[in-house]
Amino acid sequence: MRTTESKAAAAARIGAGLARGKRAELLERLKPCFARTGTWQQAGKYLTALVSELPKRNGWTIAQHAGDRSPDRTQRLLSRAVWDESAAMGEIRRFAVKGLDAAARRRRRGGLMIAAIDESGQEKQGN
Repeated sequence: MRTTESKAAAAARIGAGLARGKRAELLERLKPCFARTGTWQQAGKYLTALVSELPKRNGWTIAQHAGDRSPDRTQRLLSRAVWDESAAMGEIRRFAVKGLDAAARRRRRGGLMIAAIDESGQEKQGN
């Protein structure tokens, strides 16, 4: 992001720093879910690519963003690597709930609204 406005630039830097800190926190929580350190590191690269602003996400663009020569490492992570998927999903769920709880506490007056979308892409009804 480029801007001549110092407040906007400072906010962008602070936001980016906060995002890096949260990513590191999540990855540290996921570490016990992996049998090997290399697999955990590849998962971190994959996570970083998924949350990046890549205009198109496929095996090759993710590999390029991760610094890999080909998508083989990411494909191995997703198809053959040894890791506890259930434990990882649980950690991610707890991480998300913790973040949503903190956001709700900050917005106590107006409440916190969350949109739920399933694989059909249709917004769900209800509170």
